[in-house]
Amino acid sequence: MDFGLLIFMAGVGLRAGGDILETFAAAGPLLVLAGITVTLTPIFVGYIFGRKVLKIHPVLLFGGITGSMTSGAALSVLTKAAKSPIPSLGYTGAYAFANVILTIAGSIIMML
Repeated sequence: MDFGLLIFMAGVGLRAGGDILETFAAAGPLLVLAGITVTLTPIFVGYIFGRKVLKIHPVLLFGGITGSMTSGAALSVLTKAAKSPIPSLGYTGAYAFANVILTIAGSIIMML
């Protein structure tokens, strides 16, 4: 299963990254920095809010953050690292909610 996922990711990356040099030359490092910021900010804010305000156990919180990213592969890695299926408890609700929000947000963006 991991090998199949690896092949899939390599194929997607090769197709998506064909014009990476031209894009990077045109947009520069600012594009990369913006991508890193947009990706990491919700994760860190969610973790800090979950730990400090909601007092959620880290294993459940990481599962919830993984679910909000709708990343089944990350859940697999997290479950193996925790040596427990407990992260799946945080994953399920966040995954369902994130899929609904993504669907609604996509429709709203298309209407704009």
